Amino acid sequence: MAVTVLKNIKEARNRSPSAHLKNAIRYIMNPKKTEDGLWVGGNVSTNPEQVYQAMMDTKKDFGKHYGRQGYHFVISFAQEEADEETTFLIGQEFCRRYLGDAYDYAFAVHNDQHHSHCHIVFNSINRIDGNKYRYINGDWDKYIQPITDELCVKRGLPPLEYDRQHKKGKTYAERLAEKEGRITGKDIIRSDIDAAIRDSSSFGEFLLNMQRFGYRMYFVCSEQ
Repeated sequence: MAVTVLKNIKEARNRSPSAHLKNAIRYIMNPKKTEDGLWVGGNVSTNPEQVYQAMMDTKKDFGKHYGRQGYHFVISFAQEEADEETTFLIGQEFCRRYLGDAYDYAFAVHNDQHHSHCHIVFNSINRIDGNKYRYINGDWDKYIQPITDELCVKRGLPPLEYDRQHKKGKTYAERLAEKEGRITGKDIIRSDIDAAIRDSSSFGEFLLNMQRFGYRMYFVCSEQ
């Protein structure tokens, strides 16, 4: 069974509004999960910093920095149902047909699990007319599902399944953690902290690195 999910990337609170978007881009393009970037693509760049900057430039061009920052598709196949190349081609063609040139996007196939799955992150702002992406009830059946079904059948795979029962009420992290047993919001924060520690030789550098990742550090002192 294959499953596809779409969740929005919300504005971050108490730090850079686009912090969650930056973390999502960095997560999906992680070299350790993509064979050093072998299974990474997009219409901007295969460098996470350049992808993020392109999305920020689009937001700046139209003065739309706040609200939903982007969207995250996950197309996941059952174990041994699809290899990396097939998953990559499906993700690539889906992006071309559904997003085209209208949105900055990046996609990546992860093979660090027993099943192959493709992550797609795209900007919330249309880079042609500046409009925000809107998902309207019925869009899944009318636009998204037909494309994914066609791409799967074209390569001899069964149509994708969408878990409508859990369409609402769960965050992306909860859905993905439940389905794949790995990422949660805490995992992303923990990963950022680990990366900041690796790149720091002092506590001051650690704080600077965390700020670079989009975090704001607060210290509370209490009297005993």
